[in-house]
This record gives sequence, structure tokens and C-alpha cells, in this order.
Amino acid sequence: MTETYNFSSGLKKTAALFLGIGLLAVIVGALLAGGHGIDRVWSNLLIDTYYFTGIGLASIFLIAAHQIGYGGWHVLIKRIPEAMGSIVPVMGIFLLIILVGTLFHGHHLYFWAAEGIHDPASPNYDALIAETTGKSVYLNPVFYAIRIVSYVALWTAAIFAMRNISKKEDVLGVSATYQKSKYIAAIFILIFAVTSSTGAWDISMSVDPHWYSTLFGWYNFASYMVGALAIMIVTVAYLKTQGYLKDVNEEHYHNLAMFMFGFSVFYTYLWFSQFMLIWYGNMPEETAYFAQRFSNPLFKFLFFTSLSVNFFFPFLVLIRRKSKRNVELLVFVSIVLFLGHWIDFYNQIAPGTMTDHKTHESHAGFGLIEFGMLSTFIGIFIFVVFNTLTKQSLIPVNNPYLRESITHHTLK
Repeated sequence: MTETYNFSSGLKKTAALFLGIGLLAVIVGALLAGGHGIDRVWSNLLIDTYYFTGIGLASIFLIAAHQIGYGGWHVLIKRIPEAMGSIVPVMGIFLLIILVGTLFHGHHLYFWAAEGIHDPASPNYDALIAETTGKSVYLNPVFYAIRIVSYVALWTAAIFAMRNISKKEDVLGVSATYQKSKYIAAIFILIFAVTSSTGAWDISMSVDPHWYSTLFGWYNFASYMVGALAIMIVTVAYLKTQGYLKDVNEEHYHNLAMFMFGFSVFYTYLWFSQFMLIWYGNMPEETAYFAQRFSNPLFKFLFFTSLSVNFFFPFLVLIRRKSKRNVELLVFVSIVLFLGHWIDFYNQIAPGTMTDHKTHESHAGFGLIEFGMLSTFIGIFIFVVFNTLTKQSLIPVNNPYLRESITHHTLK
């Protein structure tokens, strides 16, 4: 039953093409953008690093949740999200690069880290940050560095532990590994439950330190969960066309599509609740986040584009049962949603990182740099994930729920 994946030269060339074209587009775009080109490069590095980190974490979370919940239908495809999780340590390197830039003022992504932010005599002085005890304690470079390094270390350790126990299962059998794998999955979920929210606050929400949302961590989680499911569907479909995963059937696609549909609705619920609670609670000080996005034509357009693409489109298309079982349609919807949620993350981060917080003038753009950086990260993602898939059998042969996954079906 063992099935070994071979990373085809055609896919390697595709990944190299994404990577090469992406890097070229970023360089050309930065040169054409002039003085603020490098700032846009840093901003997009943060956007794509955070998005792909979230996708990797969400993939492992999906496995862990099924592991401790005695889920069996996913076993045939579980090696795909396992491989997707391997992108997190790579993204951790980029997070550390961004951290170094924050500590040594190599960029202006987090204006709370600017020199003199707490000094009334400095032109960078910000009274709201300096005089609000909670913000000044939490948003300082040293504590921020401790948190980011801790996230990268915890995520990497937990993901390696889950992957290692999965490898041992293939060799040693379920009796030696199954219970331990449940403990590791439970520990990962505990880590993820805390750091998915605190990481969202630190990496994304803190680019707008005058604003906060108690729903932000959940909102981000729903968004990159849809992105992760979208990539899983596309990857399963690709591997099927290459002759792998022969036992995967439309029932597995149906389940993945149901998750993607459900999290799209959940995402929209949180999107609306974040807005509604500010309005209903009559908190005008919290409207700055939305005012910043509505006052700029680019951000306003992307704001409503994100809502349309990430909710109305999947809701209207995937609500029908047949749509969830149509592979070609699912692949198309998945690609659209992957890009749609990237737009959502762009609109979370770019307004805060590309706006002068004194003059409120925006220097954001949407062109070669943005498309080039995304293309670069897609190329890296393909190389890392598909190379990881070659390291062990695509089929977890000793998993106790393998038979259940092979015979998986729903009522017709």
C-alpha cells in the first residue's frame, strides 16, 4: 500500500518559474516605485510571510483536531497538510529577518518601534503609545523580540514533533505511536490556541497600534484556514492527475469543500462582528481602522473586493452539494479564495505599514512588487511542500483509520 511521491521535473520548473519571475518583478517594481519602493518590499514581505505561516499552522491544526477527535476520513490525504506545515520553519526565518529590521530600524513596518516614540521631545513621539501603560509595556522591541522568537521556536518544535511521530508510525506501527501522537496533537492545539491570537496581534494588528479588536485572532484564523483548505484541494487534485492517491474519491473532496464553505461563512461572521461591535458599542475611537481604509480608493476597493470574493462567491457557488463534488469547479474556487484571502491580509497590513502616521499620507501601491512577492512565496511553498512529500509514503500505512478513510462515503 506504500506510495512514494516523485517530485517531477515539470513541477520543479514551475516552482522555479514562480520564484524567478517573482524576484524579477519585485526588483523591477522596487526600482520603478522610487523612494518608497523598499518600504513596499518590506510591507509585502510581512504580508506573505504571515499569510503562508498561517496556512502552514492551520494545516497542522486540522490534522491535530482530527487526531484527538478520532476523525478518520482525512487519513488518505493527511500527508499533504503535514507537508504544508513544513513551510512554517521557513517562514520563521523571514519572521526573524523582519524582527531584526524592527530592532535595528531597517524598516518602518511597526512605528511603535521607532526611536523616540516615548520621548516628548522627539518628532516620533506618540502620546497614545507612550502614555497608555498597557501599550507601552506590550509594544516595545525587547518584549516583541521575545514573543516572536518564542512563536517560531514553539511552532517549529511542535510541527517537527508531529511529523516525527507520523514517520515513526510508518515504521514502528500504531501500538508504539498512536497514543503519543494524540498527546503531541493536544499540546500543539494548546500552543496554537494561544499563539494564533497573540501572533495575530503582534504580527498584523500591531501595525495599527492605535486600534485593537478582541476578535482579530479568530478573524485571522478563519482566513488562513480557508487558504489552507484551498491549497489542500488544489494539491489533492494535482496529485490525482499524476496517478497518486487513487483511493481518494469525491467524498473526500466533499468534506474538504464543506470545511472551506463553513470557514468562509465563519470568516464573514467575524468580519461583520468586528465591524458591528464597534458601531453598536458606540466606540468612535475604534473607527480609525475602517476610516483609514475607506478614505483611500485602493484600500476601499480591496475592502469590498475581499468581502465579495471571500463570502458571496463561495457561498453562492459552494452551497449546492453538486458543487462540492465537482473537482474542476472546486479547484477554480480554491484558487480564487486563496487569492481573495491574500487580498484580505494585504488590506490588513498595507494601510498601516504604508501610511505616514503624522501626515496620514499613504504610499501604498498595487503592482509588480505585490504580485512579484506573492509569486516568490508560491515558488518557495511549492519547493518546500512537494520536497517534503517525497520524504515518506503518501499513504500512512499503519494509521488505524486508514481503512475508514479508504471506504469513506456519505449518504447519497
